[in-house]
Amino acid sequence: MIKFFRSIRQKLLSENKFGKYLTYAIGEIVLVVIGILIALQINNWNEKEKLKVEEVKFLNNFKESLTSDIEFNNFRFDKYDLTKASISILLNHMEQDLPYQDSIKYHFGRITNTWTPKINTEVFEALKSKDLNLISNDDLRDKLISYYSWSSTVLDAQINKYVQRIEDANSTIFNTRFNALWNGNYEKYRMTKNFDDLKLEMVPNNYDELKKDKEFMYFLRSLKNQFYWDVEVSQNEINKKIDDLIKSIDSELKTIKE
Repeated sequence: MIKFFRSIRQKLLSENKFGKYLTYAIGEIVLVVIGILIALQINNWNEKEKLKVEEVKFLNNFKESLTSDIEFNNFRFDKYDLTKASISILLNHMEQDLPYQDSIKYHFGRITNTWTPKINTEVFEALKSKDLNLISNDDLRDKLISYYSWSSTVLDAQINKYVQRIEDANSTIFNTRFNALWNGNYEKYRMTKNFDDLKLEMVPNNYDELKKDKEFMYFLRSLKNQFYWDVEVSQNEINKKIDDLIKSIDSELKTIKE
C-alpha cells in the first residue's frame, strides 16, 4: 500500500503536476490522521470494555459479600433477641421477688453475650487498591464509601462500647456474685458443633441477696437500655444499609447490561 501511494506521488512529480501532487499529499495526510483516530477510538472502546467487565466483576463481588454479611448477621441478631429476652425475664423475675428456678442460670449466662456482627471489607479494600473510580456511578460509589466508612468507625465504636460494658461487668459485677463465668455443657457442643447446644450458665452465689443487690439491679436495668441503643439500633442500621446497597448494585448491573 505504501509503495502504491509512493508511485502515485512520483508519477505526479515527474509530470510536473505540482498542484495535483499537493492536493494528493494533503489527502494522504488526512487519510493517515483518520486512520490514527479510528485506531485510537477502537483502543479507547476496548479499554472501556475491559473496565466495564472489571466493574461488573466488582459489583457482583460486592453483592455476594453483602449478601453473606446480612445472612450471618441475621443469624447473630436472632441470638441477640434471646439475650434481650433473657434481660427482660430476669428483671421481671427478680423485681417480682419470684423464687429461684434452675432455668434462671441460663438467662444469667445469656446476658453476657457480646455483640459481634460481621462486615467483610475484603472487596472494598481490593477496590481501593485498584481504583475507587472503577465504579462509574457516582451515587453508588459514594454509597459504598459511606457504608464501609460507617462500618469501620461508628459501628465498630458501638460494638466496642457494648463489649467493654460486658467485660467490665465480668471483673466488677459478676466475679463476686456468681460461682463462675460461662459454665456450660461444652462437651455436647464439641460433639455436635451446634451453637444451640452451647448453653452458658451462671449460678448466683446467693439469689435472694442478689434480688436486693442495688448495684446488680442497676446494672441489669441499664443493660436493657444499653442493649437497645448499642445493639438494636445498629442492627437495624446494618440491614437497612445493606438492603439499600444491594438494590443499588442490582440497578447498576441492569443499567450496564442494557
